[in-house]
Amino acid sequence: MRLKTCILVALTGSVLTAVPAAAQQAGEQDGSLRWATTATNRQPATFNDVATGAGGTWAVGGDRNGTKWQVVKPPAVPAGSFDDVVIAPDASVWVTGWADVGGKERAVVYRYAGGKWRALNAGLEGSVNGNVLAVLSAKNAWLGLNAGLAHFDGKRWTLVTDLPTDGSQIPTAMAAAGPKNIWLVGVQYTSGIAPLALHYNGTKWTKVAVPAGMAQLYDVALRDNRPVVVGEQFKDNQTATPYVLQLSGSKLVAAPAPNAATGTLTGIETAKDRVWTVGMSAASTQSPFTALAAFTR
Repeated sequence: MRLKTCILVALTGSVLTAVPAAAQQAGEQDGSLRWATTATNRQPATFNDVATGAGGTWAVGGDRNGTKWQVVKPPAVPAGSFDDVVIAPDASVWVTGWADVGGKERAVVYRYAGGKWRALNAGLEGSVNGNVLAVLSAKNAWLGLNAGLAHFDGKRWTLVTDLPTDGSQIPTAMAAAGPKNIWLVGVQYTSGIAPLALHYNGTKWTKVAVPAGMAQLYDVALRDNRPVVVGEQFKDNQTATPYVLQLSGSKLVAAPAPNAATGTLTGIETAKDRVWTVGMSAASTQSPFTALAAFTR
């Protein structure tokens, strides 16, 4: 399970966790959202991503053991940044981003298991920045890059032809119900800024129809194995507002979004009985942004 909370973490300077059930129920009754913070042993400038699953709860750069955050020594590279972290079905932790490898900035993927990092970079020598991972198994994973889409077979990454490698279509998020049901979203710059969505059926990636207009998609989650997508759309091609899409038939259509004069939704996660989204909003284009968190049943 993957949850993007980089905006909330960056704005609050702390990592957010769920509140006890009693407090959560009280919050539901009065319509408010109540968060509790957890102390960190070390505060980076930002956390780019967080994931939770059988392997624990991880932020890029730290591992939470259930009580407090512990700094995990990163892979031995002179410089770099991680943009996505996922916990695989075998409880191993995978991260992607960029790093200085041999004096050259390039996309990287590392797998953490048994207390050690293992580089999984074969085939990425000419790629720039890993944006998002979908890990089905140790021998079946997908990587969205700034320039293209790659598949991992357990030994090396291979760029597929379903997305161009010129940076005109950039994946930002993926959600997988299984190896034959994967959804990818992002942004394309073929004619201005437009949303990008694709579906993988186990054999090929196919573009999914999206509403016309200027928009960018940042995250996708599955609700009953159907995608719910969040991002931002631009009113009058200028003002960004929260944007939500859901599947209707074979296409993505606009759905109700949290109300804000201006703002962006950067992450979405589904639970058993509700959908959570996070991002930032402001009362006007001249007002400062504040953290946004909302849920719907």
